[in-house]
Amino acid sequence: MTFKSLEMRKLGPGNLRAIEIGVTSRCNFRCSYCGAYDLLERKILSVEDVARVIDSLPDLERVKLSGGEVLLEFDICVGIIEYCTAHGISTQINSNGTLLNDEKFNRLEAAGLDVLHFSLNHTDAARHAEFYKVTEKMFPKIVYAVERAVASPTIDAVVETILFNETEKTMADVHRFAADLGVAKHEIQMEIPSLHQGYENTLDHDRICDSIVELVQARRPETTMFFSCLSAYFRPGSAHWARLQPLFQDPGVIYASCIEGKAQLHLHSNGDVMICELGNPDVIGNVFDTDMLAIYENSPRLQAFVRSKHEDQTFSCFRHFDFPGQTEAQKKTGLTALPMPSVRK
Repeated sequence: MTFKSLEMRKLGPGNLRAIEIGVTSRCNFRCSYCGAYDLLERKILSVEDVARVIDSLPDLERVKLSGGEVLLEFDICVGIIEYCTAHGISTQINSNGTLLNDEKFNRLEAAGLDVLHFSLNHTDAARHAEFYKVTEKMFPKIVYAVERAVASPTIDAVVETILFNETEKTMADVHRFAADLGVAKHEIQMEIPSLHQGYENTLDHDRICDSIVELVQARRPETTMFFSCLSAYFRPGSAHWARLQPLFQDPGVIYASCIEGKAQLHLHSNGDVMICELGNPDVIGNVFDTDMLAIYENSPRLQAFVRSKHEDQTFSCFRHFDFPGQTEAQKKTGLTALPMPSVRK
């Protein structure tokens, strides 16, 4: 399975084809936009726990492993990847890349990892260190990891850049930097407006469109761009949507549709199941209480979510509507901010 192949297919609800597993919420970075769930986690899913979930899902095609920084639980990741590989299921790891070395790369390759997905929002160590509140020594580690993944004969290397006020004017620079490292797939992730109460680093619609147009014009022909979560901001039929549509006529510019809730659910290390950890973190069940397939097929909240989003003629897990507590700035831009989910006691 290639990167984003599920998001490029027309998938209707009814088959759970992908799960994203939040193996841990722990991390060695301190990102202001972080939406990691259950920061006081007291349980980590074992490989055996995950295997039982996988065995219960007959239509499963892909497993993503994320965090936090997921590679803090490296051995668990390897065990899950090995199990998925043995059962013909595609795997992806989302990482900041700073914990990788040659020995770990060799183990990931031997386990059968398909996609290694890196976060990259800067082109220099000083700016990266300032934003993420880490030392400048971290940035060369990321560069090494990306280059090593690019050189891998079996792992597909992907770089993701978030479009928000920190990167608005430098998206093209980051793209060129990634392309110079040999990256052939560059995901552009719209900033997540929904979890950040009072977090105003998101952009208004005009600025998002301007930045996307400028970025696409700078695209390196050898590097494909994948745009994710656009439907969190733009509805089909809107003027902004119409402005962006011609860009996707280029085969090197891909619109990745949202499959959250429809064909993918999120599983956290404590067993909680969510429609989307970032965009819709309501817990709809727990795999230690209920079979995951039963949650997918029978959850009233999930069924209502899928129905409502189809009625909106779009499919995004983000909630668009005003609610108490939204800031004036967010109301003016049309962005949505939800309170962070409460930490479990």
